[in-house]
Amino acid sequence: MAVLDRRSARPASPVGRRPGARGSSDVVRLLPALLVTVVLFGGALVGAVKQSVEPPLGGAVSTWSLDSWRAMFSDPGFWDALRFSTQLALIASLASAGIALLAATWLRSRGRGLKTIFSVPVTVPHLLVAVVAVSWLAPGGIADRALGSLPIGIVHARSGLGIILVYVYKETPFLVLLLLAVMGRTLRRREEAAAVLGASPGQVLRWVVWPAVRRPLLIGTMIVAAFVFGAFEVPLLLGPNYPPTLATYAFQATQASALSGQGKAAASLLVAAGASVVIGFAIMRLARAGDD
Repeated sequence: MAVLDRRSARPASPVGRRPGARGSSDVVRLLPALLVTVVLFGGALVGAVKQSVEPPLGGAVSTWSLDSWRAMFSDPGFWDALRFSTQLALIASLASAGIALLAATWLRSRGRGLKTIFSVPVTVPHLLVAVVAVSWLAPGGIADRALGSLPIGIVHARSGLGIILVYVYKETPFLVLLLLAVMGRTLRRREEAAAVLGASPGQVLRWVVWPAVRRPLLIGTMIVAAFVFGAFEVPLLLGPNYPPTLATYAFQATQASALSGQGKAAASLLVAAGASVVIGFAIMRLARAGDD
């Protein structure tokens, strides 16, 4: 009997398909979305760079200058805003991740109806949640009048507690959905197989569950951190007068000076955008590492 060559058992590739044909077709399908992203984000980015180095001077001929950047970096308010934005992004994202991990572990064995109810906050706009929080939790709000007074300040608290609570409420269900997507029957069978082989519950969690949920949890947490870092509407409504976030710092700069403030505002927003881009590249590297 002739020995079958393993190479002959490989399925023949479709006639006429080149090695990079699949990758090229994927790029073509993504091209409309890429063009929209490049035009919207790229155009705004170019405009912000131009504004930060060439602020309008009341109709006079503008010259390239880094005065806006120097003024921003020499302003203590900018460094306070950068520190406050970083603090909010870290606390909100890590708190959301921890709660989401516990909630997903509990919800995975529950019915679809309960999972649907838990995911409802994902569809609610951040601005609406912030407005409701102000109506209920602000001094003189509905809860304040009903209870006499709240034990702690939430809205406009210097710690940013109101901002953090809104983002935890909004982003936790988002992370839960990511985790539930990988906590399906396949993971359940792996857990059962590990238990049959003598693994303890702690070993099952460490060797089976955590490797499965680690990458989506980390990627989702980084997405939340990037979003919170550059957010504007929730800090504007619920945040303290000082310190501001980077986005509210940019808004206040335009209010303080209609001319020179434009350059400082653009520079501070570029810092926020740069941080988001760095986080985005880190997410891409993490995703590719998981695929490899």
